[in-house]
Amino acid sequence: MGKQDLQAFINTKKQIVEKVTTDWNQVKKEWLKKLDELYKSIEDWLKDFDTIKIHYSDIELNEENIGIYSAKKMIISISDEQVSLEPIGTLIIGAKGRVDMSGKNGKFRIVLVPKDSKGPSIKVSISVGDKKEEDKLTIPKEWSWKLSTQPPVIKYIELDSDSFSDALLESIGG
Repeated sequence: MGKQDLQAFINTKKQIVEKVTTDWNQVKKEWLKKLDELYKSIEDWLKDFDTIKIHYSDIELNEENIGIYSAKKMIISISDEQVSLEPIGTLIIGAKGRVDMSGKNGKFRIVLVPKDSKGPSIKVSISVGDKKEEDKLTIPKEWSWKLSTQPPVIKYIELDSDSFSDALLESIGG
C-alpha cells in the first residue's frame, strides 16, 4: 500500500500544480502597466504646477518567481525638495502591488488593492475533525491605487489629486 499511496499523493499534487500554474511574465506585465497608470495619474494631477519637475530613473527589482526586472522610480522635484515614488513589488501580502512615497519628512505607502476595499482583509479557515470550511478565492475584477495608513490599524484612503497632494505636502514638510 505504501508505494500506491505515495503515487496517489504525487498524482494529486501534480494535478493541483497544473491547475494553479501562473504566467509570471503576465503578472509582471500587468504590474508594470498599473505602475505606469499610477505615474500618469500623478503627472496629470501635478501638470498645472510649473515649478514641479518630474523625472524617472530605472531601478532593479527582484521578486520570487518573477526574477530580476527593471521598473521606473518617479522623482518629484519642488524647488530644492525631492520626493521619490519607489516601486516595492507586486508580490505583496494583501495587495497586488506597492509603491513607497518618501520625502525628508515622511513616508507613505501607496497600494494596489481591490477597488471597493477599505482596509486589509483577513480570512480565517476553521477545521473541526474531518470537516473543513473552505474559503472560495475570489479575484477582484477592478483594482485601485490607495494610500495606506500606518499600522496597527490600517485603512485605505482613495488616491485622488487631493489625497495625493496632501501626502506630497506632508512628505516634504510643507
